[in-house]
Amino acid sequence: MTTHVGLTARSFGAQGIYLPKIDNRVKKTLDDVSNRFGGAFKVEERKDWRGLIKDWGGDVVHLTMYGENIDDFFNKVSLKNPLVIVGAEKVPGEVYKIADYNVAVGNQPHSEVAALAVFLDRLNERISSDEFTDSKISVLPSNGKKRVIDYSNIPSLHGSYVFCIERGMEQNLMDHTISVLERVLKIQNRFGGDIQLIMAGAMLHDIGRTETHGVDHGVVGADIVREQGWDEELAKMVERHVGGGITKEEAVQQGLPKRNMVPTSLEEKIICHADNTAGGIDRFEELLERTKSAGYVKSAERMKELADFFK
Repeated sequence: MTTHVGLTARSFGAQGIYLPKIDNRVKKTLDDVSNRFGGAFKVEERKDWRGLIKDWGGDVVHLTMYGENIDDFFNKVSLKNPLVIVGAEKVPGEVYKIADYNVAVGNQPHSEVAALAVFLDRLNERISSDEFTDSKISVLPSNGKKRVIDYSNIPSLHGSYVFCIERGMEQNLMDHTISVLERVLKIQNRFGGDIQLIMAGAMLHDIGRTETHGVDHGVVGADIVREQGWDEELAKMVERHVGGGITKEEAVQQGLPKRNMVPTSLEEKIICHADNTAGGIDRFEELLERTKSAGYVKSAERMKELADFFK
């Protein structure tokens, strides 16, 4: 239970956990998670819990089913540097007296882990993966499959830039790539998405153009990414950025491998839309008309749908 409290605290934005007595197994688990998934989360032993509470330089909140309603509490209180108290076992009655606030996440018996999660969610509003720096791996949101990123298989922004130079990317194409990167960062700031994956995707989305400027440059670029041993998520971003994406049926018609190349993940959609709109609204409108005139009406419709999605 203590491990679950610590994992929940870290996941919902707490900076660390104080325990009256350190359990080395608990500390090892929490340290290991922080090491792999990022973020600075401390685990400290404080036998003198009374002193910790009394000397705390901020607000002390005790979560208990006997406290005031959480909605009423947040409607009237703005917390400063809060220390949140939860207990797996019976909490000493003294805590009720020395805490600044006693807050109830519902007045029914349930887990302190649940109470802590709800309280921190209200307190911090939203925690994204960007909050956890120096992570080695990350789990990306997905409705259909597991998406786990190993950052050792994602080139850095600098590494991606150098790779483009080494592949002989022409200056006009590099200028376009930088414009896409700038556009991507603005979109990501509003809509989220894995920032490291998105930056690498922005820099490498047109790497296939170092070999071909045809409609197959997305496929060629994805193959180049795979040859480097980089993550498949990155390869798909490169492969699926062309126009509004390419369906399996359209791929066959154009002599491309028979597979779906329509952007589905948030990161893929961001790269695709940024590529289409990096030149501004006028260029985007021209691109739409050219795409329709070339007979790719469905692709143009998907481009417009992406534009509406990212308004």
